[in-house]
Amino acid sequence: MRSILDLVLPNRCAGCDAPATAWCAECAGALKVRPVPRPDLGAAAYALAGYEGAPRRLVLAYKEKGRHELSVPLGRAFAHALPTIRAGPYVVVPAPSRPSAARARYGQHMTAVARACATALVHAGHRASVSPVLRLSGRARDSVGLDQDARVANLSGRLRCAGRAPRSAVLIDDVITTGATAAACVAALRHGGTEEVTVLAFTAT
Repeated sequence: MRSILDLVLPNRCAGCDAPATAWCAECAGALKVRPVPRPDLGAAAYALAGYEGAPRRLVLAYKEKGRHELSVPLGRAFAHALPTIRAGPYVVVPAPSRPSAARARYGQHMTAVARACATALVHAGHRASVSPVLRLSGRARDSVGLDQDARVANLSGRLRCAGRAPRSAVLIDDVITTGATAAACVAALRHGGTEEVTVLAFTAT
């Protein structure tokens, strides 16, 4: 039986608006792991889609429109892709948001995705855990509208590893644009002692 909320706000695919599902099989089936040729990131990088169409709508629905349930299909998409990129075990490190953005979204949005990813990996028989060790200072500005140089300057000294860094990590994020955030995250992990880092984004421009 559907809840009263479901009757008022029926569940629809964030990508194509198909009814009765948060993320339909057709939109999920269109995802494909592809390398992101960005040597400046300091690690091998991959994405599941371009930042356009259904994948872009999913990211925006999750981040900006309060569709918190989308952390699960996002996590499952990462979990499906990871074994095609590298062998486990997997320590999933979510890219952090500014504290003010996290408060507006009821928490660190990529941490929720990382947990869903690790859960799906374990259910598939892999060893996986989440290590949310990265922190972004509240002094960092919103990066929207900043060019690459400005984004790099904005993150300089403001993104750090606040806990024990894993020896091997998979850094996940929703989108790679200029690459400044991913590069800063990789640098912070390596400074903390991580030897092997793979970057996996849901989308990339």
